[in-house]
Amino acid sequence: MAKNTFLLAACAAALLSASTQTLAQNIEMRYSNLFGKLKHNVESSHPDVKIALYLIEQQTGKTCVVHKGWMQKEEHYEELVIPADNALVIPLDNNLRQANPDVTFVIDDDIVCDLSMQVIATHSFGKSVTKAELAGLLPQMDTMLSDLGGMFSSWFMPEVSGVVMHFEQTQSGLIEVSDKSTIAIQDGKAVVHVKELPENAVLTLPYPADKVTPWLAKSSS
Repeated sequence: MAKNTFLLAACAAALLSASTQTLAQNIEMRYSNLFGKLKHNVESSHPDVKIALYLIEQQTGKTCVVHKGWMQKEEHYEELVIPADNALVIPLDNNLRQANPDVTFVIDDDIVCDLSMQVIATHSFGKSVTKAELAGLLPQMDTMLSDLGGMFSSWFMPEVSGVVMHFEQTQSGLIEVSDKSTIAIQDGKAVVHVKELPENAVLTLPYPADKVTPWLAKSSS
């Protein structure tokens, strides 16, 4: 009986493994493509702001969950660390750029995900943040967006005048400002008009933001 039970358990495990494999797909890229986007992160003009790459699901706009990632060039193989926010993180190295290995990320099957490049704050502010901290991000975000847009981008790109705080998509609530006003969190986002906040304002969040991105005056998100 014990032997039969063991065989049944082994068969079930094998079937589960096979089923899991069929529910995943590989997204393949070249290292040089990712390097070309992330190389801006090594510049010193925006220490509190960086470029982050994500796979975004076409249908829902949600960040795709990345189960695994690796780089491979012939017999050379290196597994990549996948952070909690599912950003696509690779080591920045000129030797790797010359070798140009294949980079693979494993996501769920039956979804279509596009590569998205986002300007975000480099660190989390927890549940409390000051106007001064947010205001310090704005010129750095302007610089990063100008670098990405090229030499003529300042002619048509509005100035960054605020930030968007991103939470889980289903989360809602209120951010409390020290002057007793509030900022609504809707569909997992809260737009903070930083320049309109009173001096020395302190914002208290119901939960830490997953990421903080630029808000442009003519932007809707």
